[in-house]
Amino acid sequence: MAIGEALRTTITEIWAHKMRSLLTLFGVVLGTMAVVTMVSLIEAIKVEIWSGIDSLGLRGVLFVSADSPTSNTDIKRAHLSEGLRREDAAQLVDASDQVASAAAVSFSQQVVAWGDASQSVRLTGTTPDYAIVFERGVDEGRYISDFDVERRRRVAVLGHFLAEDLFNGRDAVGQWVRIGNHRFEVVGVGERVGNEMINDGWSRREMEGATIPLTTMQGLFGGGEKVPLMMVKAANTDSLGELFAHLKNRIWRQHNRVEDFEIENVAQEILEAEEEIDVMMNGWTIILFSISGISLVVGGVGIFSVLQISLAERLFEIGLRKSIGAEDRDILFQFLVEAVFLSIIGAFIGFLVAVVVCAAAGQFFEAGLPISGFAVFLAVVFAISVGLIAGLYPSLRASRLTPVEALAG
Repeated sequence: MAIGEALRTTITEIWAHKMRSLLTLFGVVLGTMAVVTMVSLIEAIKVEIWSGIDSLGLRGVLFVSADSPTSNTDIKRAHLSEGLRREDAAQLVDASDQVASAAAVSFSQQVVAWGDASQSVRLTGTTPDYAIVFERGVDEGRYISDFDVERRRRVAVLGHFLAEDLFNGRDAVGQWVRIGNHRFEVVGVGERVGNEMINDGWSRREMEGATIPLTTMQGLFGGGEKVPLMMVKAANTDSLGELFAHLKNRIWRQHNRVEDFEIENVAQEILEAEEEIDVMMNGWTIILFSISGISLVVGGVGIFSVLQISLAERLFEIGLRKSIGAEDRDILFQFLVEAVFLSIIGAFIGFLVAVVVCAAAGQFFEAGLPISGFAVFLAVVFAISVGLIAGLYPSLRASRLTPVEALAG
């Protein structure tokens, strides 16, 4: 039987039993919609998570913080160390190819005010290397420069949220704000870091605060030449363990063999967290796909039942066709085409429903909820396979009937 004739007969049969065919399609439609939506949802969540982690800028970053000596030897020799200083960061970069950049950081809690608006925020004093270490950019203006640090200039880069709260959409660059009891010129507004799904406390305080030159911080808000924290960016994230050991040895020597610091391998913690997240997301993908696949299996049961009913109703037609020369493969092909055609229609309708659902759910994601091509492929292949398997037994049963059996039925 030609495929065109098989399709014509299939469409005629479906149209003749519209309600029955519609109820049969319901399971396939629901299953396809569920598979496409769930897999697309998982993929969108993965994109949100990875983009959020990337924007935090913590890949390859190690924190070196000032700490009190603990051993008796270090306590006795503590006076030989000048503690963490801006010079430590410069020496680390100059002394090793393993360090891409390093930034000294100091903090202070200050009130930032403009006009009638004011907020108590975390003020960060640092160098231009901070932007390199954390891969920070600005939405407006510029970041602090080496010239600002050398001249102890009173310039500030406002965090993304702080600029919104103070200026309420107006241009902040070029304005003067009061930080503590001092006036600062706003030279830039930092970009947004992270997203609604991934946003740690550090980045949020950064976006809600302001950044000024480290030397300005030390001159106006105290703290002396020492800094509480230094961030180090690895040149190669494949050798974080080696860099950790190198930093510990190098800083120990710079501090006259006094261990008055602590190193936190944040980059390694991020890698481990990413592996855990990846395993968890893959597990959820399997679970949600399995749950969604149940609907497709139910749809397959519906197709099986309909073909069994159709077989009972069309025994005379089968017997007549066989009596005038139709072969077993013609009858088999006819019923398989009907099963697969029902699956394809159901998959197409399910895809359209999934598009609507994803468009509605996309408003809750910053990057929207795009339809996953892999999810569509998976759903369509699964739907067709379910239809094919469901229609195999009724098709074989119909094809093996003799003309006498069919006409007698």
